[in-house]
Amino acid sequence: MTFPPQPPVFAIQDSDLVWQPIADYGNAPGQYWMPWLRDPGSLTQLLKARSNQQFSVQVLNEAWQSQLPRHLRREFGPVAEDHEFWSRQVLLKGRGVPWVMAHTLIPKHSLQGKLQQLLELSNQPLGEFLFSQPGLIRAGLEITPAGESGWGRRSVFILHSKPIMVAEFFLPALLDDVPETQDASAS
Repeated sequence: MTFPPQPPVFAIQDSDLVWQPIADYGNAPGQYWMPWLRDPGSLTQLLKARSNQQFSVQVLNEAWQSQLPRHLRREFGPVAEDHEFWSRQVLLKGRGVPWVMAHTLIPKHSLQGKLQQLLELSNQPLGEFLFSQPGLIRAGLEITPAGESGWGRRSVFILHSKPIMVAEFFLPALLDDVPETQDASAS
């Protein structure tokens, strides 16, 4: 029996990833990746549209984590060395094909009040929740090469004055799996 190859799993804190503002890369990502990397809206909505609503979320890992590099902790403001973060890694799939690997980090102090429900997302997309909230702020969009032919982007969302870091790693299959009614440059 032959199994399809597993997509790579990336993490926000992978030491080999170099996150920089998108302007620092110029046109390096190429014309097909740039619309995905620059889009300020909900990636969930884009993927749902591209997949003709055949979109799903597969949870790869959810766990509390306290061992984060110091440079990454600084992205969340002053937090103690032993402060815990909720880590959630998922695959976002269109028509059953993994298109994006996403990793979210949320400091424990952010998961109070209304945001506590983020611990219960299961197979629901985080983006659907975030972009339905009034007052959502997205800051610090950065990108990085990810793997041999993909790209990642990350940003910090501020909701109810609490930070949530989301990294989305676009897999090559996203560009390979184009609906017949679209060309490869459509997003």
